[in-house]
Amino acid sequence: PAYISSLVVVGALLLAAVMLLSGCSLVLKDSAVDARQTIIDVNGEQVDKQTFLNAYNYTLTMQQYYAQMLQQFGGDGTVDEASILQSTLDNYISSLVLSQKAKELGFDQFTDAELAELQAQAQEEYDTQLESIRTTYFADSELEGDALTAEVTAYAKANGYTLDYQLDTAKSNKISERLKASVTDTVTITDDDLQAALDKEVASEKETFASTPAAYGTRVNAGTTVYYTPAGYRTIRVISVDKPTEEGASSDEAKQQIDALYLRLTAGEAFETLTEDVKTYAVCADSTTPEADVVAAAMQLTDALSYTEVVETEKAFCIAQLVEELPEHAATLEEARATLYDATLTDAQDTAYNETVQGWINAADVKTYTERLSD
Repeated sequence: PAYISSLVVVGALLLAAVMLLSGCSLVLKDSAVDARQTIIDVNGEQVDKQTFLNAYNYTLTMQQYYAQMLQQFGGDGTVDEASILQSTLDNYISSLVLSQKAKELGFDQFTDAELAELQAQAQEEYDTQLESIRTTYFADSELEGDALTAEVTAYAKANGYTLDYQLDTAKSNKISERLKASVTDTVTITDDDLQAALDKEVASEKETFASTPAAYGTRVNAGTTVYYTPAGYRTIRVISVDKPTEEGASSDEAKQQIDALYLRLTAGEAFETLTEDVKTYAVCADSTTPEADVVAAAMQLTDALSYTEVVETEKAFCIAQLVEELPEHAATLEEARATLYDATLTDAQDTAYNETVQGWINAADVKTYTERLSD
């Protein structure tokens, strides 16, 4: 019947209207409007959805890449997307708060002289970047002169490297330096602070060296500062003559050289004057540097300045001399002051700055709308 057809038409129209006014309106959503939705608002300064997603997706892609690389070496290749989302939020909020605080304190203003210095710095860095691009990507180019420069410049621009970018980066770095200095320049440390830092270092090294005795020698031999010397260590000098590396080559010449050095040593010549290539090591029974056989022979010496016979290893002929036994010792404050001061001050400055920044963030009017990311 006709009225049934009419009802069907009316019903269809009503259904279409309901769909248009309800959730189905998402289908007709304006993507440009969606991209401009606010995700973060810090004191009225906003970050829109597209900008946030660009940063989030870039970070996620990089983390996925690193995870894949780690997985190839047997590591954990999982990526915590929720953590990346939160860190992106936190970084944006911190960045906006710091930028606003810098403007509030006038740190974003530069004198003509300061601006000229920043421009010179930016130009130097830009020129360096162009040269790097030229040698890396245009080494085989047949272009020369202005034509080559134009191509290199165009390539740099296409990848985001411009002089304006370098200048903005230089300004941003200077602003950040000023802001941090406004907090850290007044930070000082006392002897009590230094002693606390030293006690912490000594306790940590005691624990490490107790479980891994050779670690002390590894650090000392690499030139790393240590504050605790465990028992059982001694300092030795070593002379070595490398064996030839060519396949089938004879070691006769090397053996003759080390024998000649040994004869001079037994004739009374001082160990350290035999050759310019005398190396000093801190070793214990567990050490494998310089080489285990040399260490074992050196550990058998009982008198200071006594020396081993010629020790043959896989790669060289060696002679080792005992310099001195190293008593167990924890560094005193006066011994450690010179090397500990800068690191302790830096730690105190970083702590003060981080706490101050967190205070600025806590005081800021921060709003986030992460639910809009799933729209």
